[in-house]
Amino acid sequence: MIVRARPGSREVIATYTIDDSAIELSVQLPANYPLGPISADRRGKIVVAVQEWRNWLMQLTTVLTYQNGSILDGLTIWKKNLDKKFEGVEECMICYYILHSSSLKLPKLSCHVCRKKFHSACLYKWFRTSNNFTCPLCRNEFAM
Repeated sequence: MIVRARPGSREVIATYTIDDSAIELSVQLPANYPLGPISADRRGKIVVAVQEWRNWLMQLTTVLTYQNGSILDGLTIWKKNLDKKFEGVEECMICYYILHSSSLKLPKLSCHVCRKKFHSACLYKWFRTSNNFTCPLCRNEFAM
């Protein structure tokens, strides 16, 4: 995780990198900090479920606002959440990325025979170009 501070705009940007993708979080400090509330939001696309992302932001805001935690404490919790999310996640067996390059989604569709996971966009392209609905690895019928 890379953390950058922009003192002029009272902003801290944390960048979490996985594969060739980056997830960015922006923490805005109000002019009357620490009296005013801190706002945290994403920069770019959300990689995880929206509700999960909101829970992480709420947890970060709670640590910073109500538990007298430092910004580093809050960002450490955010990083741990992302580490757990991507821990043990297998890469897509078509594109070999954990996060899809354009949609930034995790591979969720799995073959019922070989149990390998694929991004839905990768599978769609595979089915369209191969003209059949078989698993790219084991070649068994892919049931959805």
